[in-house]
Amino acid sequence: MTLFFNRQTVSHFILNYCLPLGWFATLSGMFWIGDRSVYHQLYYLSLATPTLLVVLLQPGCLALLRQVRLLQLFLLFAAYMLLSVTWAGSDDSWLSMSKRPLYIGVLLVAAVLLAEHNQPRLERMTEWSAWVAVLCALASITYYLYRDEGGRLPGYGALYNPLLSAHVFGFFCVYWLVRWHQQPSPWAWRPLLALAPLGLFLLLTGSRTPLVAIAASLLWLTLVQWRKRLWLLYGAALAIALLWQVLQPTHGLLDRGLSYRPAIWLEVLRQLDGHWWFGLGLSHPQVFAVPGLEQPLADTHNIELGVLFSGGLIGLGLWMALYTYALRHAWQQRQRNDVLLASTLVVFGLAAGLTEGSAFFSRPKEHWFLLWIPLALLAATHPRTLPRQ
Repeated sequence: MTLFFNRQTVSHFILNYCLPLGWFATLSGMFWIGDRSVYHQLYYLSLATPTLLVVLLQPGCLALLRQVRLLQLFLLFAAYMLLSVTWAGSDDSWLSMSKRPLYIGVLLVAAVLLAEHNQPRLERMTEWSAWVAVLCALASITYYLYRDEGGRLPGYGALYNPLLSAHVFGFFCVYWLVRWHQQPSPWAWRPLLALAPLGLFLLLTGSRTPLVAIAASLLWLTLVQWRKRLWLLYGAALAIALLWQVLQPTHGLLDRGLSYRPAIWLEVLRQLDGHWWFGLGLSHPQVFAVPGLEQPLADTHNIELGVLFSGGLIGLGLWMALYTYALRHAWQQRQRNDVLLASTLVVFGLAAGLTEGSAFFSRPKEHWFLLWIPLALLAATHPRTLPRQ
């Protein structure tokens, strides 16, 4: 009886304090941690370890693996991709490659546990992280203008690449966009105040991928929950884009063309010839020589192509099944505010991934804000199915 009481006490402490803080650290850590490797450690210590402890202390939590379909589909996809290591022809072992899907699976479980135990706290920690993003955008813009170095705003600290930084800030821009959409008045000042610096930051990075993804998010909002106020947003977005193009003729949104994307994709498909069904394996090296570039690239610049390259049509089919179920669930529950927020973030990540990335199984980094954090938030919207203990 004493042991049971201790387990309950420790579990409740972790669920009430450690996991919420870990979720906040995971979503906001890249803004203030300063170093990417330290950010990895922050995730392991603040969210992954406490989540695993809760599962060990309350084995009944494993019931969620049978009840949350999104988790089941992820596990199926992860199992197949790990199996593909056997034909990848690299020195990486199945055991070493299994760590990264484990990190992702723990993130999904953490979100579901938080939602089961205290949904308002999950929402509060996400909102606090979004405010940190706003403050960091303001600080980054101020520092960038103060230094007056010209060029694209790269981001600072753990965020040092314009496009990758735009992924993270774009995630929070969509967060505030949905929050604005859900307000009773279109002139609600808090989300509008948050959107201004985030939108300016994205423009200063010169990255077009997140802007296209935000447009896709707007289209999703239009389809699932139309409100007249969206006309205001469409008009404002068009006006800002035209104004920016006029004011920044040498650093506009259209001056870089297609950035070699079609040539990269053709090279990926060429290397896949003869391996369409099963792909080249999860750990197979990605080296793509493109005419016009001196150095070969190590990225498919399309997440779906990255899945196809590694797992073939079977892997891509499992990937699409994961997202098809996610969006189907989102459509069926589209009147719920939490589902609308999570699903719009999922659409943002899907659209951004069409022209960027291939690291669908990675340690915590910018791509998690396109893929796994949105899916974790959506998994957390499923009915409360975990057994009470």
